Amino acid sequence: MERRKNITLIFNHFEFGREHLFKDVFLVPYYLGKQLDADVKIVYPRYLNNLELTSEHRGVKLIPLLYRSIFSRFSLWRHLNFYFYLLRNARSTDLLVRFHLNIHTELMSVIYKFFNRKGRVYVKLDFNPNVLWSVEGHRELNPTGFPRKLLAKLFLKSLDFCTCESLSSLELIKESKFLKLQFGNKLQILPNGFDEEEFVSLGLQEKSFFEKENLIITVARLGTIQKNTEMFFRALSRLNIKNWTVYLIGPIHPDFEETIKLFYEANPDKMDLVKFIGPVLDRQSLFEYYNRAKVFVLTSDWEGYPIVFSEAKRFRNYIVATDLASSKDVVENNKYGVCVPVKDDNQLAVVLDEIISGKRHVDVYGSFKVNEISWKNLIRQLNFKL
Repeated sequence: MERRKNITLIFNHFEFGREHLFKDVFLVPYYLGKQLDADVKIVYPRYLNNLELTSEHRGVKLIPLLYRSIFSRFSLWRHLNFYFYLLRNARSTDLLVRFHLNIHTELMSVIYKFFNRKGRVYVKLDFNPNVLWSVEGHRELNPTGFPRKLLAKLFLKSLDFCTCESLSSLELIKESKFLKLQFGNKLQILPNGFDEEEFVSLGLQEKSFFEKENLIITVARLGTIQKNTEMFFRALSRLNIKNWTVYLIGPIHPDFEETIKLFYEANPDKMDLVKFIGPVLDRQSLFEYYNRAKVFVLTSDWEGYPIVFSEAKRFRNYIVATDLASSKDVVENNKYGVCVPVKDDNQLAVVLDEIISGKRHVDVYGSFKVNEISWKNLIRQLNFKL
């Protein structure tokens, strides 16, 4: 009897524990396994924050690499453990999956193909066009020196398939002679999707627009530099929220506590209207916030393709987001929301005021089909074969 195919993701950063089980890191190999009828393994480093992970989740084997050496705290040793695993298991792996383009992705792909010429390599690039041409990004995408250029060429030969998340990423790659040469016709677009299987398992009853509340939510790591929650605060300070409520959901950065205090001191009328919910770890509870809300806001200065966009869209939230590559794709030419310039709290305030006053129509999901953004459907469209 022919053995089942095996898909293995080797992932360097699984330090958020269960949080990663709801993101693309877990869901892409999981749905690839279902599509290709293959066993799935995720190999990751053991950290204090992920000790609670079980050995299996939804049929996917989670394999922590345990570090008992006195050198275990060093990054080089942690990476070497990945290579030791790859060398032991290359021949029994039919599809090697990696996230992000970096030297380790290139080297692992080349080593894997050396020991398993029939195996296939898939890389989810997870490009962020906002920083694609930063110093760090430029170093990875435009290698200099003979060794790095040689590795890049060998990697291209070993690569079978890769995806990026947004149309802007795809366009940037096509505009770059080096990137276009590097990926050739192996590149497709794969936006981050929604886990419809999880939704069904939770037994949620989706609310119609008229059952929803006058509720605006954001879900983020509040107060971090990237998420720019201050922009949201500055916009809210200019508004008469009237009969609406704003919920800010997520962990609060310690440095942001003083900003919150000053906001309430300057806006005592908003004490009961702008509420901090804190981190919501229970998925059913988190989905119920989306389910109740009419509007979702994200004011990030930069993003790749955050999973919160797919969650907000699945629950038919009108999306108001800063003008980023992924937000442009999500709102689809202002069909399902609107983009405002990065750091422009004045324009954000104008949009939110139009929503609160009823001047902006936010019941916009009439023709939307939730299957359009399900992981199962998105993975199937790739038409990937082993």
